[in-house]
Amino acid sequence: MELEEQEGGDVFLSIDNLLEILGNPTRRMILSKLAKVPLGASELAASFGRKISRQAIHSQLKMLTESGILDSLGEDPRSIKYRISSNLSLRIDITPDYFNINYNIAKINNTRDNLELKDTGYHIDYQKLRGPDKKLRFLGEKIKEIEQKISILEQQRNVLLHNKECFIIELKNIIKNQYEDDLKTKEQPNLEKEIFYTLFYNTTKYFKRINIDNLLDDMFFSEMGPIRRDQHKVSIRHLLRDLSNLMGVFREDEDDWFFDI
Repeated sequence: MELEEQEGGDVFLSIDNLLEILGNPTRRMILSKLAKVPLGASELAASFGRKISRQAIHSQLKMLTESGILDSLGEDPRSIKYRISSNLSLRIDITPDYFNINYNIAKINNTRDNLELKDTGYHIDYQKLRGPDKKLRFLGEKIKEIEQKISILEQQRNVLLHNKECFIIELKNIIKNQYEDDLKTKEQPNLEKEIFYTLFYNTTKYFKRINIDNLLDDMFFSEMGPIRRDQHKVSIRHLLRDLSNLMGVFREDEDDWFFDI
């Protein structure tokens, strides 16, 4: 797995790298354990028993550390412990009419400086409690409340995704019934439709001015190398001009295209 380095020495973790990391069950188990307690390689190996070799543990820890997900604590190789050093979020939506991946990763330098109880708004009530048992019960109740609220939000999100897919299906029906013949090109007959749906998949990203480079990335033309990318950039500019001439939701102004909805 190759990792790119940005300016300042920060490691850039691409979506392909991230999926490769999280696609491995051993790495997921390691992350699950380290999210609870910092552990050394020997401690991890002991917790897995004979299921995973110590050599495999060392290999996975090395990859997770090099990717910027883990930090190693200590200088003595025999007593180094590992902990998670990044906030990472990944969400993948795949339906017959919609595909989207969102993820972000942020380096955490010192969790105590970045995460404080006062940020929750409950620190005053918490400080009034006396005795560790009452504090533990308070914290447990708040965690349970958050889990319940997240569950409700997930249900609401599923409803919104369902509604979005219904709108996209109707969008495709309009294209099929009104514009399909006009959107067929000789070389790549579906490219105009792919551009059209890419814009409608994420309307907030392309609302108003259309960024061609973002469009190329979302259509995965960035994987083809600079020459092919430039060729596709020219093609997409021509096709956007066709879309702006054909539909009222697009307009061209001095080589820029605008998505007005």
